[in-house]
Amino acid sequence: MHDNLRPSGLSVVGSLPWGAHFCQFYGDREDLVDSLVPYFKAGLDNNEMCLWVTSEPLRAEDARTALRQVVPDLVERERRNQLEIINHQEWYARTGKADPDSTLRGWVEREERALADGFAGLRLTGNTYWVERSDWNGFVDYEARVSRTFQDRHIIGMCSYCLGRCQPDDILDVVANHQFALTRRAGHWQMIESAALSMAKDELQRLNAELERRVLERTTALALAVQARDEFLSVASHELKTPITSLQLYVQGMVRAQAKGMLSTEQLNARLNRIQDQCGRLEKLINNLLDVSRADARAPMLQRESFDMSELVVETVERFAEELARARCQVTVEAREAVVGCWDRMRVEQALTNLLQNAVRYAPGAPVNIRVQAEGPWVRIVVRDAGPGIAEKDHERIFERFVQAGSQTFAGGFGLGLWIVKQMVEAHHGSVTLSSRPGAGATFTLMLPLD
Repeated sequence: MHDNLRPSGLSVVGSLPWGAHFCQFYGDREDLVDSLVPYFKAGLDNNEMCLWVTSEPLRAEDARTALRQVVPDLVERERRNQLEIINHQEWYARTGKADPDSTLRGWVEREERALADGFAGLRLTGNTYWVERSDWNGFVDYEARVSRTFQDRHIIGMCSYCLGRCQPDDILDVVANHQFALTRRAGHWQMIESAALSMAKDELQRLNAELERRVLERTTALALAVQARDEFLSVASHELKTPITSLQLYVQGMVRAQAKGMLSTEQLNARLNRIQDQCGRLEKLINNLLDVSRADARAPMLQRESFDMSELVVETVERFAEELARARCQVTVEAREAVVGCWDRMRVEQALTNLLQNAVRYAPGAPVNIRVQAEGPWVRIVVRDAGPGIAEKDHERIFERFVQAGSQTFAGGFGLGLWIVKQMVEAHHGSVTLSSRPGAGATFTLMLPLD
């Protein structure tokens, strides 16, 4: 519908947009004169083509006489084709019988002609006094089509209905197919604002469809979230149970062997080392879970302190040396100069450990290189392995929670290591990037501000 408002000529209505289609209920010819004369005068005064289709009790000549009282140059306007007043037989039954399709085409053709002749649009009215009871249902359907036809055109239409010829149900039909209705009470026109029911129904259907779409989207998202939760709990249960079961077996075996005096010092030390390894693994899993729960609530809280990043990298590699050796990963560290900054030591160490664990898991037997260097106000930490590499389509995905390279969700672990690295780096207002392709290893680059 166009935004350009047009004066209706009726004080109770005010201005109307193009595409308006409303109705009036009248009692006698005085009601018709009182409403239609100012309605058409407003249209003529505002450069609109006007078409008045009359019926009993106000015939064409009567309408012309009434309008001439307020439009002195009426004849000239008719000569210029700005105004046409005709009886209903000449419009609704030009072929000898009522033809809704022909009538609708007629309205549209007049609007197109009006625009072609330089008028702003078409203003019209039609009196339905002539409609017989047997034709009523068909005429109701026609009015619904009129509303749909007018809504995108430079047309304003007012339909007149005689109250004496309308039954109670008829009034409901009429109101349902018009944007609003006018009726005269105690000499004053009143508006029945049952707001464009047909259009309102269409809008309501559209809103309902939109609501259903949103509900379906959110329901689907919730189902996926529940599925991910269930998968996570299943894997978490398995991953936590494994080291606990190993611990139980080692301790039970030690107790039985010690009771029989069959446990040598060397055997005791070996089993204690295994217990220590399983405790370490269990601690890492629990810490990862705690990081997830903390991140859900807020950004990671940092405990900053000043330290040398080169020194921390060397110490971390030394602590991880045994696990690297078991994976047959030869590590070289390039950290020739001190790079001092202010960071959260524990979280940086955790991120470095996760990157080393990533290399151990996905690049066993491949060399690993770590380089630390200062670049202006930043420190660059590069961890490069010569493993199988990662497809480009997975570069962003592997930094998500519960995702591992080469899998959609879990694959023997929580899939939290790289996600935690990203959380730590972003908490320091830094960045982490990945450069990799299949068969060419993987290079993770951390950029952290020194200050």
